[in-house]
Amino acid sequence: MFITILYDNNEYDKRLETAWGFSCLVEGPEKTVLFDTGGDSAMLLRNMRALGIHPQAVDVVVISHVHGDHIGGLAGFLEENHDVTVYLPQSLPQNFKDATRDTGAELVEVHEPLEICEHVHSTGELGDWIKEQSLVIETVRGLVVITGCAHPGVVNIVRRAKELTGGEVYLVLGGFHLGGVSAAELAGIVEDFQQLGVQKVAPCHCSGDVARRLFEETYGEDFIPAGVGSRLEAQD
Repeated sequence: MFITILYDNNEYDKRLETAWGFSCLVEGPEKTVLFDTGGDSAMLLRNMRALGIHPQAVDVVVISHVHGDHIGGLAGFLEENHDVTVYLPQSLPQNFKDATRDTGAELVEVHEPLEICEHVHSTGELGDWIKEQSLVIETVRGLVVITGCAHPGVVNIVRRAKELTGGEVYLVLGGFHLGGVSAAELAGIVEDFQQLGVQKVAPCHCSGDVARRLFEETYGEDFIPAGVGSRLEAQD
C-alpha cells in the first residue's frame, strides 16, 4: 500500500506546488482512495499530473470535513472523473451535497463508522463543533490512520481507530491541528500517542512547526517528514 501526499502547505518534492490544505492518495487496497482534495482543483490536478497520477485511477473520494482547504478541489476533480463514490460527512451543507450529486458521482453521507472497502474504514463523524471523519486502513504492520485536520482531537481519533478495529496503530498521518497549542499540551499529546502504541508519525498540514519538532525529537527515526509529494509505503 502506498500513500502519496498530493496537496499540502509543507514542501517536500520541489517539482510540486504548495498551498494551505491537504489531499492524499491511497493506492493498494481494493479501491484507490483520494482523501480530501485540497483548496484548489487546478493545483491538485497539476500536482497529480507531475507525479504521473491520472484522476481516472481514483475509485473513491473521502472528504474529511467542511473547510475549503479540504473540499475546495472536489468540484474540479469531479469534472475530470465523476465515475467515483464520494463519502461526505452527513453534516455538510445540503447545497454542497446536491452539487456533488449533480456531477454524476455517487454520494454516500457518513455519520456512523463504516467500511469503505476491504480493510479501509471511516471513523464516522467525530466532534461537536466541526464534525470530521478520518480514514483507518488495516495493514499487516498495523493500522494507518489518516486525518484531515483532526478538529475532534488527534488523540480521540486514534482511540476511535483502535476501538473500531481492535488493532494496533502503525502510523498516523495528516493534519494534527496543533498550531498554537502550548508546550505542556503538546507534550501530553505526544505521551498519549506513545501510551496508545502509535509506532510512527507523519504530521503535516495544520500540525504546526513546534508540534512537528516535538514529535521528531520523541520519535526519532519513526518520525516521517511529510509534505507535498511524500510517498509512504505500508504493506497491506
